[in-house]
Amino acid sequence: MRNTRLTNQGVLPGNTMNCDLKPLPVNRGNYYYCKMKRMIFMAVLLSAAASYSVSGQPDDENFTRALNNITQSVLQAQMSFLASDWTEGREAGQKGEYIAGDYIASMLKLYGVKPGGDHIRPSRPSDKRVNERSYFQNFTLVKYTPAGGDLFRVTSGGGDASVTISFSEQTDFGILPGKSSIEIEAPVVFVGYGFQDGRLGADDFKKLDLKGKMLLKVAGLPGFAARQLSPAELSRASGRIDSIARRAGALGIIEFNPKADVLPDYRQPEVLNTSPAENRPGGSRPWIRYALPSESETDGFARVIVSSKTAGELLRETGIDPDEFIKESESKYVYRSGLLKNKSVYLQSNILRERVRVRNIIGIIEGKDPDEILVLGGHYDHMGIYGGYIWNGADDNASGTVGIMTLAKAIVETGKKPEKTIVIALWTAEESGLLGSEYYVRNLPYPLKNVRMNLNLDMIARYFSEKEPDRVLMDYTVSQPLFRSVAEKNIRRYGIGIDVQYLPAQNLPGGSDHRSFIDAGIPAMRFRTAHSETYHKPNDEYSTIDWDIMEKIVRAAFATVWELANSK
Repeated sequence: MRNTRLTNQGVLPGNTMNCDLKPLPVNRGNYYYCKMKRMIFMAVLLSAAASYSVSGQPDDENFTRALNNITQSVLQAQMSFLASDWTEGREAGQKGEYIAGDYIASMLKLYGVKPGGDHIRPSRPSDKRVNERSYFQNFTLVKYTPAGGDLFRVTSGGGDASVTISFSEQTDFGILPGKSSIEIEAPVVFVGYGFQDGRLGADDFKKLDLKGKMLLKVAGLPGFAARQLSPAELSRASGRIDSIARRAGALGIIEFNPKADVLPDYRQPEVLNTSPAENRPGGSRPWIRYALPSESETDGFARVIVSSKTAGELLRETGIDPDEFIKESESKYVYRSGLLKNKSVYLQSNILRERVRVRNIIGIIEGKDPDEILVLGGHYDHMGIYGGYIWNGADDNASGTVGIMTLAKAIVETGKKPEKTIVIALWTAEESGLLGSEYYVRNLPYPLKNVRMNLNLDMIARYFSEKEPDRVLMDYTVSQPLFRSVAEKNIRRYGIGIDVQYLPAQNLPGGSDHRSFIDAGIPAMRFRTAHSETYHKPNDEYSTIDWDIMEKIVRAAFATVWELANSK
């Protein structure tokens, strides 16, 4: 969907959106504000149009009716606003995300889902709402933004024969923001892929002194390992280098892709139906970091991304050919680690730090047992406005958000109180490190043991491939075979035309919000498709959604969850 370009400046008159925090000023003229209101109204109307009054109907009939009410038109109506330009890419803590959050909360209220967020603070002692809740769980993040002027230099040789080369910020290098400004001058150790796995006889760190060094690694994992390890094992292996480097006293990690001449530049979107942002100049996407407040607000460990040009200068005259190394690593483990003699780097990064207020959106569908809880969730945030374009994040993750909202609608439409209590949760700051779901799990309003499972919907609206348009992946905790058996039975029973590949694991892979529950010992399941070419790009738009596969996944999730919510 090609959305209206943002133009006039102004403040929303008579802002009536329900928000516990002070409403943020919105840059719209009256005309565009009225247009937005009409758009929201139509989305609400269309989403509610398929709702039925189910009181007095047999349970099976009610369930079937609720299942059949999960239609593409219902999904499209919600998505048309949530992934539109009006929500400005839904970056955590920014205006567009607040607008999206208000819309989601209003839809949950329309569907009959009770608020499950913070208690409403009374404005005066006589306020009768003292025991009421809102739909918002408010909390604070710390935002770390590069201040600009970062430096990265490579020095080769020693003494009078040394040569120092400076590289261009955001072209030849980028320093990911940490929790504090840093300045480092250090020798460099090449560590291959930074891969370690005892079963495969691989250890890129053996016999190395890493203390006080910067580590240089090839991006990704070796090809031979990718063919022998499970997705969960690969996920753990990719994240292991940070802890190894920190324990060994390294100062940071430099990563490069030999095929990347320059760092990624998002000024030229790959399709024409992207959404230009008003008065936002083009340019590369800045690296911004968010974190939950902690006792320590400093971290001197550096993460640097460099181009093949920059890495080539570090590896020049060392005898290491990265292309040859990668080719050899496709079939076997290759050890090339070692200190890069007469090579050192100097880097400097300045960080701006600020506090940002954000919100999870929490609803409750009360069950007969308040101590048996299922949490159905997905993140509603995305990347915001960068590079002159609005990153609308239709698949990632307006699709999962709409999926969870539609599940809530269907559950209420059954007209039956489930055996277990169901929490409807839309997370913020997933793109910043799963922070919304992490905060929720850390601050549960009920005992952790009461949470029986988490369902995560994240990116459910792209078909797997042209050859396999109906293929869907379902990750689930291996100790919970019931998740699979219930899903299989209901997909077959209701003729939901998807070909599911079931992926059991004790430690589910994937950098999405189910990880916050898995890490807390809570079983999880996740329906998903494959990453597409639009992943984390500005052309992830409404117009590129595969509505057929999205509808089928939401139907399968509803049938599965409803049975689990009513099982003993």
